[in-house]
Amino acid sequence: AVVSTQSTGDLTSGDQEFWNGLMDKVKLGEAEAPTDTVEVAPKPVFCVKTKNKEGEKVFMNICTCEQIPEPKKLSVEELVKLLESEDAMQASQYRIPMSIGDKPHAEVDKKGVGCSVYDIAINTNYISTLKEEPAFMNFFLQVVYEGLSAKFQIELDWDWLILKNRSHVGRIRPHTIRTFRKPVIQEVTQPAKKRTTKHTQPAPKPKYIVLQQPVTGSPNYLIVDVWLPGIESSSKLTLDVGEDRLTLHAHPAMYFLDIELPYDVIPLESGAQYDTGKQQLTVALMTAET
Repeated sequence: AVVSTQSTGDLTSGDQEFWNGLMDKVKLGEAEAPTDTVEVAPKPVFCVKTKNKEGEKVFMNICTCEQIPEPKKLSVEELVKLLESEDAMQASQYRIPMSIGDKPHAEVDKKGVGCSVYDIAINTNYISTLKEEPAFMNFFLQVVYEGLSAKFQIELDWDWLILKNRSHVGRIRPHTIRTFRKPVIQEVTQPAKKRTTKHTQPAPKPKYIVLQQPVTGSPNYLIVDVWLPGIESSSKLTLDVGEDRLTLHAHPAMYFLDIELPYDVIPLESGAQYDTGKQQLTVALMTAET
């Protein structure tokens, strides 16, 4: 996603509040940024039947929701290679964004026996991948099992079955998901000393640093700081953010940066701020968390 630039005169107060809040929290080392929430109605697609360690029936309603990001597209070979990798960091970079219902709902099966039902929502387009490739289905259910175990402290039997003639059990409850206000790039104008910079190379690589928030465990955000001496305005910058890559051009051929990100991010939920005084670009990227 190519991120365009605007000057401070074009920014709304909401945009400025977003950046002020986000940058304050980054400095404080907090994990969250200003967010909004929206209630969505997941659509059931298929239902998985299993049991817990007590032998009680458990059903998982697998649903779709357009507001949830789609996972990075991989081939079966690429997925197998990641899973077999000895590099734990590399293997953990493939994530499936999903929403797990706030709590299970009690239902009864066809025989009138009580059971627990969990609702899980994923991106609408990802369903076709699961149906076409058993390897992705197995990996997806492993992620679901881990998510349910972490959220509800339950242990499920890996002996599962997809119901043939039933898309869901019980009534699907609405989900409340986080939505991040998409910011524009904000240019912060500060008094700066005039400087003259000469480059002997056509497009040198600028100094940069990649930080994560929180600093331990899986991050919610990546923060990329880039120092660009000689760049007096954000109008000279072209920033392109992909799922696993960030590229930056400073025109005319003053700087070029192309880096592979340590975690997958959601390009549409990214934003940047250029400080003309410090001549520093700060890019905030939301990671594609499971």
